[in-house]
Amino acid sequence: MSGFVGSFGQEGFQGGFQGALQGGLGTHVQPSGSDYRYTPIAANAAGPVKQRNASVMKLIKWIEIAIFFYLVVHFSNALLPLTLTDHTDLDAESPLLRTLWYPSYVLVFLLILKNFGTFMRTVAFNPLIILCVLWCGISIFWAILPHIAMRRSVAILVTTSFGLLLAARFDWRELILLLASAYAALSIASFVFAVALPEYGQMQIIHEGTWRGVWLEKNSFGAQMSKALLLMMCAFAMNPKQGWFWVPIGILCFAMVLLSTSKTALLACLMMMSGFVFVRIMRANPILRIPTMYLSVLAITGFVMAMIIIPDEMFGVIGKDATLTGRTEIWDSLARAINERPILGYGYGTFWNDPLGPSYWVRFNLDWGVPTAHNGWVETWLSTGVIGVGLFLVVFVITLILALDRLARGGVENYWALLSVILFAFLSMSESTILQQNHLDWVIFTATAAKLFSFAPAFWRDGRAVQPYLRRLPGRRASV
Repeated sequence: MSGFVGSFGQEGFQGGFQGALQGGLGTHVQPSGSDYRYTPIAANAAGPVKQRNASVMKLIKWIEIAIFFYLVVHFSNALLPLTLTDHTDLDAESPLLRTLWYPSYVLVFLLILKNFGTFMRTVAFNPLIILCVLWCGISIFWAILPHIAMRRSVAILVTTSFGLLLAARFDWRELILLLASAYAALSIASFVFAVALPEYGQMQIIHEGTWRGVWLEKNSFGAQMSKALLLMMCAFAMNPKQGWFWVPIGILCFAMVLLSTSKTALLACLMMMSGFVFVRIMRANPILRIPTMYLSVLAITGFVMAMIIIPDEMFGVIGKDATLTGRTEIWDSLARAINERPILGYGYGTFWNDPLGPSYWVRFNLDWGVPTAHNGWVETWLSTGVIGVGLFLVVFVITLILALDRLARGGVENYWALLSVILFAFLSMSESTILQQNHLDWVIFTATAAKLFSFAPAFWRDGRAVQPYLRRLPGRRASV
């Protein structure tokens, strides 16, 4: 070091070292005799560096979006279960399918690290959702199968974290368009499978010939297509200029609901289309708001009264019987199991996994291998008891109130915020969707509820500046 310094002189070495540092920060070091001069980098030399950095950041962003897209598709439980499950035993659990979840968990963790600040802020606004998940984890202490409760508690934690991450990473417009794009791809894939690969895309043993798309079962397919229809309508509302894409896909989704022969999904579609018109009127036509509210209340009241007075005729209209295709018989049998452990339940995700446990008598009495409760509320009660049901009920009621509040001061996100919550509640009456691990329905509900709980800014198509949601601007007029 002394020889190196001596060849330049102590002063020359210090100047050269400082010049090198400055050169790394945007200057050139040029020798002039025994001295060093520092000249700024020319503007035309800095341009390529900025372009390169911008290109790299853009690439990283697209990779991140692609990962989110993949995770949404994976959590939808489409395609992979269809191709990797034994079609003679649809309820059998595939070890390979379980293993394939671990890479997705790692991706969720890495995305959380990348967006850690916004993720933690969203978590801070949603303590009730976190409390629901924690209660699932605590249930391992009284679960009938603690190892399964532990494994599935980790899964519901990751699933819920993914929903919170979606809420943290994307604004309303980005979130809806991401989900709509994923469901559009799944819809097109379902059409291709049903037409070109009917041995996969159509039911083969039970309900032969009815469409199931890229899902294992026709009712799941119908439910997902009803959600896809809502997303296509909301994406169109967000960006009407792309209606050439969203409208045909929405029509395709409705057609595939019909081909699935799922009456629940058909009712859901009719509700969502009516609800879309309702939200539009409430936002764009102040004069018609009060009559619309009265008509809606009268229609709901009339429907409920008809279900009470003439239930058989009402079910006959949609081709159902009073047992809802055997669901009420399942619920009657499960009511006895709930009465045995009403407060704490049997542990998260464990009731159906012990063949000689409490589920044995349910299957014995019904004389078939019942896989789930076919009702989100009953399933939650079995897993986490009345405490878990109560916690989620609080979350749902507050979410619904916040969604309704958006009708008064929200933006175009009103369509999705309100209708998706109603759709989730409706589908949960016939499918196990509440607090379900590795399930896109729970991911989407969590993301929507998290944005509502966080008072995410409204989205307006007219390009107005983003304002805090709780700041009401006088004379603001909704843009439809």
